[in-house]
Amino acid sequence: MSTDKLKDYTADLLTLETHLFNAVKKQRTSERASDNDAMVLMNELDQILRNQINALESHLDKLGGGRKSDLKELLGSFSGLAAGLIDTVRKDPVSKMLRDDYTALSMLATGYTMLHTHSLAADDNELSEIALNHLGEITPVITEISRVLPLVVARESNDLDSDKSEEIGRKAMENTQKMWKAEQIKKEPTVA
Repeated sequence: MSTDKLKDYTADLLTLETHLFNAVKKQRTSERASDNDAMVLMNELDQILRNQINALESHLDKLGGGRKSDLKELLGSFSGLAAGLIDTVRKDPVSKMLRDDYTALSMLATGYTMLHTHSLAADDNELSEIALNHLGEITPVITEISRVLPLVVARESNDLDSDKSEEIGRKAMENTQKMWKAEQIKKEPTVA
């Protein structure tokens, strides 16, 4: 695998991560972002993304690709996703913000899986470790969003009192988390 391909894959992830970081920054300061559980997640995500962006920028420089020159072209390819994430902050409830973050994080997780594989093929051990570590940092956030989301949705329901919304949110969380258990998935990953 050529350095140019690794540079392209790294730049793609950096662009996506930068867009998500900008969206999360706006979400954190939105007047709608008042749910404590959601704010904890957004603050954690902000810090993770900030650190990951710095690491990717640094490695991209080592690959010979300057952030400004390489990423300018990529901005258009992700601008639709970014615009969607950022624009919804103005009018959407926190539950939809978390849904959009979950979606973007899932794209990042897939991208880091691909980058890890490509960097292994290119014998770039440092980038391989960066990709694997970044994947390891975002997967718990994805899981936590899936856990918190039912609570936030129930709290946003206007026709429920506080006690009832917490009861429904917890029940929905228990029900949906069962779908992520190994017994539900019924298949352990295998490596050939």
